[in-house]
Amino acid sequence: MKGKFKYVFFDADDTLWENEQFFRDAEESFIRLLSPYTGPEGVQQMLWDRQEENIPLFGYGSKTYMIGMSDAAMELCGGHLPAEIYHGIKKIITDLTYHEFRLLDGVEDTLEALYGHYTLVVATKGDVTEQMCKFRQSGLGKYFHHVEVMENKCEQNYLELAAKHDIAPQQLLMVGNSVKSDIAPVINVGGTAINTPHNVVWVHEMMDMPESDRITVVKSIKDIVNFLL
Repeated sequence: MKGKFKYVFFDADDTLWENEQFFRDAEESFIRLLSPYTGPEGVQQMLWDRQEENIPLFGYGSKTYMIGMSDAAMELCGGHLPAEIYHGIKKIITDLTYHEFRLLDGVEDTLEALYGHYTLVVATKGDVTEQMCKFRQSGLGKYFHHVEVMENKCEQNYLELAAKHDIAPQQLLMVGNSVKSDIAPVINVGGTAINTPHNVVWVHEMMDMPESDRITVVKSIKDIVNFLL
C-alpha cells in the first residue's frame, strides 16, 4: 500500500471514537424498562424493527434511535405511556445525549504518524450536525483536511466521494470498523479497505466479510501505520 494512495479516508463512529457501546447501554436500559409488557426479546425486536423503518425516513443518528424508542414504547404500551415509562425513556435519552466522549485507543498516535504523508479525510454517515459536533469534541481537527458526512455508505456514495476528490475509485483507501458500510462497498467499486474491527457491532451493520486481496484486517488502528509507512 505504501506510496499508492494520496488520500486515506477514515470512518468516525467506532473507528476514531466510541459510539455503539453507548447505544447498546441505552438499548439495555430500554429493554429493562419495557420488558414487563412483552419480555426482553420482544422489546428488543420491536426496537430493531422501528429503527429499521425509521432509517429511510430520518437517516442515521441518535435522532432516529430516539424516535424508534418512542415508537416502540407507544406500541408496546397500547398507545399511552404511563408516567414511569415516559420518565424512564426521558432519562435514557438524556444519558445517551450527554454521555462521556471517548477516543479509541491508538487513534491520535496513528493520525500523528500518518499526518503529512497522506491527506486524511473523515468519511462518515449520519446527521451532519451530530457528526460535526462529535468531530469538534474529538480534538482531531488538526490532522484532517476536512470531513465528509455522507447520507449513506453504499457503492454510489463512494463513487461520488472519489469523483469529488478527483481520484479514480481504485484510488479509494477506506479505514473503518463496519464491513457493511466501510469495507464491502469500497471493494465493490474497486477500492482498497482496512478493517479495524470493534467489539460492539450495531445489528444493522452486521455482514460477512467479502473475500478480496484488497482487504486488510488489523487488530488495532495503530497497526495500519505498518502498512502505510
